[in-house]
Amino acid sequence: MGRGPGIRLRLGVTGSGLRRTNRTGAASVVLVVSVLAAGCGSDGAPDFDLEAIEAMVPAVLVPGHPEVVEGVDCGDPDPDRLGPVACTAILSGVEIPVLVHRPAIDGRIRVESPVEVVDAVDVAAEAAARLESDLGVVNVVACTPAARVAREGQAFACTATDPRGRDHVLVATLVGRDGSFRLDLDLP
Repeated sequence: MGRGPGIRLRLGVTGSGLRRTNRTGAASVVLVVSVLAAGCGSDGAPDFDLEAIEAMVPAVLVPGHPEVVEGVDCGDPDPDRLGPVACTAILSGVEIPVLVHRPAIDGRIRVESPVEVVDAVDVAAEAAARLESDLGVVNVVACTPAARVAREGQAFACTATDPRGRDHVLVATLVGRDGSFRLDLDLP
C-alpha cells in the first residue's frame, strides 16, 4: 500500500519533521548518563556497579520507551579491568550489541550501539499521511510496540480509525535498515 520515506531515529538529530529519539547510528553515537552508584568523596574513578549500569541501559537506548528493552546482559566483566564492557540488550525481541564504557571520575558512563531504532509514533504519523494521500481520507493511526530495531521484516501492528469511527487493522513491515516500511491490511 505504500512505504514510509525512511524513519530512522538518531541521537540529537532532527529533520524531515520526524521526532528523532534513537541513541545510536551507523557511526555509533555516544550518550552520557550519570551512574547512580558513583562514589561521593572517593579518589579516582567510581566503582563499576554492573547491576546499576545494566538497569540504566534501557533508558539510554530508548529513552521514551525503555520498556521495549526486555533485558541487558553484560556478562561477568573483570571489575579491575579498564576499558568498555561488551553487553547484549534485547529490544523488542531482537538481540543488539551495546558497548558500555566504565565510569569516569565524575561517575558518568558512555553507552554505544550500532543499531538504529524506529519509533512507532513516527510510523503511525507516516502511515496516516500515506493513507490520506492514497485514499483522500484522514485516519488516526496508532502502532505497537513503541519501538523496533531498524531491520527488514520487523513489524508494527497498527490500527487506523477512519472518520466514521471504524477501525482498520494494518501491519507496517520494515523493508530495510533505513526505517522505510510497507503498509498492508491485516486480513484475518
